[in-house]
Amino acid sequence: MNDTIHPTQVGIYVRVSTEDQDTELQERELVAEAKKRGWVHFVYKDQGISGAKFNRPMLNTLLTHIREGRIQVVLAWKLDRIGRSTQHLAEIINILLERNCGLVVPSQGIDTSAGSINPASKLQLNVLAAVAEFERDLIRERTKAGMKVAKDRGVHCGRPSVVRGEKREFAKALLAQHPEMGIRELARHLGINPGTALRLKNKLLPSTSES
Repeated sequence: MNDTIHPTQVGIYVRVSTEDQDTELQERELVAEAKKRGWVHFVYKDQGISGAKFNRPMLNTLLTHIREGRIQVVLAWKLDRIGRSTQHLAEIINILLERNCGLVVPSQGIDTSAGSINPASKLQLNVLAAVAEFERDLIRERTKAGMKVAKDRGVHCGRPSVVRGEKREFAKALLAQHPEMGIRELARHLGINPGTALRLKNKLLPSTSES
C-alpha cells in the first residue's frame, strides 16, 4: 500500500492589463504564500490583457488544468484579476466547486483551500458565487428598467437600422411593387445580408413574414 502524501498543486494566476505593467509584485507575494504553505506552485501569467477580455490564454489553460485535476488550489492577487465580470466570476467559482478546487486570495481574506471537504470552505465559495449572480441580476434588471423608461419616452432602444436614406427609399418602392419578393432577392438588390433584409422587410411590410 502506497501511503505517500502528494503535495498540493497550486495554480498562481496573475494578470496585468497593459504591456508596460508587470506582474512581479503579484508573483512575489503569491509565490511566498505558496512556499509558506508547502505547496507546489505553477504560475499562469496573462500579460497586457484587459480583465474585460473573453479570451485569456493562460486563464483558459489554468481552468483546463483544474478540470483535469492537475490543480487543487487557485492562488490569486484579487478577485478582479480572475473574473472579467460578476457572471464570469460565478462561472469560474462553479468550476472550482465542481472540481473540489480551493481558492485563496490573501489580500481579500478569502481562503477555501480545504475545498469541499471543509463545509465552511464550500459555503464561502457558494456565497461568492451567489453574490456574483445577484449582482449580475441587479445589472440586468437596471438595464431592463432603463430601457422601459426610454421606450416610454419614445426613445428607440433596439439595434439601429443599417439601411437608411436613398437605399431605404429604394427598398420601400421595390417592396411596394413586389411585396412577395423573397429575402435573398431583396438582399441581393440592396447589397445587404439576408438578416438585415429580413428586418427591413418586416419594418416596411409588417403584415408579411418570411416562411
